[in-house]
Amino acid sequence: MKIGIDIDGVLNDHGSFCINYGTKYCHEIGKYTLTNLDSFDITSMFLWEDEITHNFWNKYRSIILTEMSSKIFAEEVIKMFKNDGHQIYIITARKNYDPWYSKELQPLVEDKTKTWLDKNDIIYDEIHFDVKNKGIFCKENNIDFMIDDDPKNIRTLKDNTNTIIFDTPYNRQEEFKNIERVYSWYDIYNKITNFSK
Repeated sequence: MKIGIDIDGVLNDHGSFCINYGTKYCHEIGKYTLTNLDSFDITSMFLWEDEITHNFWNKYRSIILTEMSSKIFAEEVIKMFKNDGHQIYIITARKNYDPWYSKELQPLVEDKTKTWLDKNDIIYDEIHFDVKNKGIFCKENNIDFMIDDDPKNIRTLKDNTNTIIFDTPYNRQEEFKNIERVYSWYDIYNKITNFSK
């Protein structure tokens, strides 16, 4: 089988990063507070203006790109999938020259992402950057399962592949109640393995 895996929020804990560093940034600038925990977007999470959001990401996005740890057991479970004969596709919207990164990082996003994957011992068969519609991508590339956390992506995925939601407060909408939900990397392994039996 081909198993598709998102990076931000699935391989790393993007949601906790936004809460922790977002509240730190609010303290640093002396205004705003965590207002909407159920938001995927950090701008609406803190009710920031776009300029504040840009300043935040310019200051802190390099941590996600280079320093954050992977989620616990991610690399271990992915190796188990590989040992079972499955193919691993990393499928991400990350891309070079994304304006939400600092000017110094913009040309390096893809290389630094690959370095981060290597550093965290995450193996894969293929990696695809700048995927704007993951549902279409998965359908066209015969991806059997896609693991994602972003509600926008889940809406495009649910009719195009077996969709697995990595649970977070921001993706618990009623519309997703019948889609498989997971809470850890071993939960992912057990549910995909049992599904394929």
